[in-house]
Amino acid sequence: MSHKLVTKIAIVGAGPAGGAAAAALAQRGISDVLLLDRGELPRDKTCGSALSPATLGVLRGLGLRDEVERLGYPARSLLLTTPAGRSLHLHTDQGAIILLRRHFDELLVRRATSRGVGFTGSFRATELIRHGPRVRGVRGVHQGRPVEVAADVVLCADGGHSVFSADPRPKPTIVTVMGWWEEFPFEPHTLEMIFDRRLSPLYGWMFPETADRVNIGICIDRERLRRCGGNVRDVFAGFLHARFRERLRNARQVGGLRGHPIAYTPIVRNLTAPGALYVGEAARLTNSATGEGIFQAVQSGIYAGHAAADVVQGVRGEEEAWRRYRAACRKRFTSGLVGGLAVRAAVRGGLLDAAAMIFGDPRLRRLATRVVGSGLTGTHLPPSEST
Repeated sequence: MSHKLVTKIAIVGAGPAGGAAAAALAQRGISDVLLLDRGELPRDKTCGSALSPATLGVLRGLGLRDEVERLGYPARSLLLTTPAGRSLHLHTDQGAIILLRRHFDELLVRRATSRGVGFTGSFRATELIRHGPRVRGVRGVHQGRPVEVAADVVLCADGGHSVFSADPRPKPTIVTVMGWWEEFPFEPHTLEMIFDRRLSPLYGWMFPETADRVNIGICIDRERLRRCGGNVRDVFAGFLHARFRERLRNARQVGGLRGHPIAYTPIVRNLTAPGALYVGEAARLTNSATGEGIFQAVQSGIYAGHAAADVVQGVRGEEEAWRRYRAACRKRFTSGLVGGLAVRAAVRGGLLDAAAMIFGDPRLRRLATRVVGSGLTGTHLPPSEST
């Protein structure tokens, strides 16, 4: 027999999307919320863990930016290598923060639970509870025991391979693999993105997490990976040898390699159902050029939290609240997601190499940061005042 729970709002997935939604609901004074995750916190996630300037701006509204800056490692410059091997060094005063997902996700959840939101880990969601077309809750397994959670609203934030997604579109996928190293030499506070031809139109990266630890990874389209033999670890080994073999000579690997697929779309749709909202990567809100999804997850989570709050607090009806959620997501994300396709085309067509040639002139460095940096981040990125 299933154990039965009742809550106003159930959130499935305690990543950036679900955590941000829970924190937004807590800000609205709604504590009859149950946040469910298949893991226990803190837990590791396969992610470069870079929080973009846009993400940091959104976190300010949740009251978390100062804490993120205290815990994370700041990055104020980007060393970009084009497919032809040209380099472009970009500097900005509004850089990224590298903060491990195990810390970032927990920070969001703790903000919500400190204000009364409930959290249950080790919950494996299996299906939505439906009464006709309407979602009425979620079924799953908790510590080997079947559980039914009845809810007025369900927020589906369970990632790119959501068990709940009703999106009928083909699912283009990016494959990633990454690892961690200590005693790896790098320029302090500098991210590295390498648009290697073998990964085209995608890239490999090196992101420093602390003063003495970095993560290195690659992302590659699944179809391209198949043409490369299908083994992403072999492709990664070749990338490491070609790009970092000298710097890895005296470095020490920490733990094993980890991988994770990323689903994306350039068109924002299939975000709502009666009684349910799809949030973050569960709605395929990721950038197809960079694989970034944290900003979209946090921002859509906040939008979803407010939409759900409007319904349960009687501010507006569900149909209107859901319409406003769709409109907000389309307005905020469409340009960046479409821009991701433009960046992919630019890499394939050699325009990134041309940009590196043009903007390699130090006199154009500020303009390079605006044009190239903003294109990669999908948002306005001002240059450093010192460049």
